[in-house]
Amino acid sequence: MTTRDVLAAVGRRWYVFLAVLLVFAALAVVFYRDGGSYYTRTTLTFTLPERSTLELNNGSTDTSVIAFAGAVAVSINEGKPVARYSSADAPYYGAGVRQGVMVSLRNDGSQWISSFPSATIDVQIVGQTEEWVADRQAAILADIMSVTRGQQKATTTPATAQITATVAPLSTDIAHITSSRTTQMLALAATVLAALLVAVPTAVGVDRAARGRRIAKHRRVASALRPSPSGGYST
Repeated sequence: MTTRDVLAAVGRRWYVFLAVLLVFAALAVVFYRDGGSYYTRTTLTFTLPERSTLELNNGSTDTSVIAFAGAVAVSINEGKPVARYSSADAPYYGAGVRQGVMVSLRNDGSQWISSFPSATIDVQIVGQTEEWVADRQAAILADIMSVTRGQQKATTTPATAQITATVAPLSTDIAHITSSRTTQMLALAATVLAALLVAVPTAVGVDRAARGRRIAKHRRVASALRPSPSGGYST
């Protein structure tokens, strides 16, 4: 089939071509409106009793405090393993997560080697709405504080000797993550190309099927009108 034949078929079945384009346009609008996520990476630092996070020797690098922070993270995760990525700075949404929570002891290593230099817990939350992320953030922070107090009460640690967890104030912000204008234009171009790749063959296929039925009908009519050996017409 030549290019001229393809264009002629698309012209005859323009309504099929247009219908496919409208379907892809509707999908593009839905994906665009559903694009973007809300994200926060809240940080909690564990320190020795009555120490500030601003002090140099606050105990956040003490191995026992790091171990305690790790135990708190494991308790929040109910013992489930935490996903590890090649970079410690890799955001949770970078893995394609649209909605989820990840609580982990900060690991400055990689997916192959672990390195826990400080008693810091990262709470990463990705969600479709800012309200959902804010609710989950508040609930998880409350759970961490509760577990921190509960584990130390279980060992009858005096209040003045208990390890404390402090939330970094600036880390509670919730950001809206969306694709750049360039990425959106590339996605639009890819959608248009995909629509054409589907619309053209569909229109050609419908045209071929219609022409095939029409030819078959003409053949049946011609066969019915062909004279029979007896001198009449076949019916």
